[in-house]
This record gives sequence, C-alpha cells and structure tokens, in this order.
Amino acid sequence: MLQPQQRAPRLGVIALASTVGLIAALPLAAAVAGEDARLAAKAFEAAQPRQVRSGPERPASFCGRESTAPEGVSLRTCVRTQGDEVWARAAYRNATRSPLPAVLTLRGPDGRTVRVHCTLQGDGRHRTCETKRTGAREVRGEAAVREAYTAVAEVSSPEGERRWLRAGSNSPAVRRS
Repeated sequence: MLQPQQRAPRLGVIALASTVGLIAALPLAAAVAGEDARLAAKAFEAAQPRQVRSGPERPASFCGRESTAPEGVSLRTCVRTQGDEVWARAAYRNATRSPLPAVLTLRGPDGRTVRVHCTLQGDGRHRTCETKRTGAREVRGEAAVREAYTAVAEVSSPEGERRWLRAGSNSPAVRRS
C-alpha cells in the first residue's frame, strides 16, 4: 500500500494530465457541439411550417421565405398577431456597412395599409423593424389573419434610387393550402 507522501505526486501527475487532456479537448468539443447545434437548428427550421403558434403572451407569426440580395442584405417578413392586434415585422441583417432605407407595409383585407419607413443599420447584426399594431378588422383566428393580411418590405440602395430587395409574408414557396 502506498503511503500518503507517495500518493500525492501520483495524484498531482494524474490531475495535471487530466487537465491538459481536458484543455486540449474543449475547443474540439465546442466546435463539434456548435456545428451540431447550427445544423440541428437549420434542420428544425426547415421542417417547420412558417407559422409560430401563439400562447397567452406570445404572438403568432406568419412568415415568408428569407430573401437575400447580393449586396449583403437578408430580409424576412412576417405578419404577427396577438389577440385582436395585427402588425408586420421585418427581420433583417445588413452587412453592407451602410444604413439602407426600407419600407415595411402591412396590407389588410379591407384595402387599408399601415406603413413604416425604417433605416436598416449596416452593422451586420440581426435586427427588426415593425409597423404599429392595429386592430384585426372583421378577421378572427390565426388562419383567417394569415389569409387576410400580408406584409411586404422593400429595401433600397443607400441613395434610395433603386430597389435592392423585396420580401413578402406570403411568398409562394411557403404558402400552404
């Protein structure tokens, strides 16, 4: 049997070897876990219909496909509803390093529109722009709102002279029967 004085150096060597092994394995494990998480999130999103169910505090979203411009702007537009309120939201990422003008419009079943002018910050971060909330006129229920309301966002060049990107909540690729 080993004496306590003999065990201490061995335990120190074992602890040091374990620490070195853990330090060497952590970046690899983090990379694998991060990539797996990104792949799992993409697979989950692709398998889901473009509708998020609402709860008492959570709005429902009806979204179109994400659109991307070669200049470095990506945009996804949604109609959101909670209770008897409805509004439009554009989620964007602008990697151009220049602020860009955009217009977000919510169109209702009675021909009325709600419009907001947004400036898309050019910092490459994911951000949102929203219209004001309005009453869902004569339309009740998530399915009826999805059919009756549309959201459209248009992003222009920095000077505002030409349109770079347009995205809608009812894009044909994600419309369901």
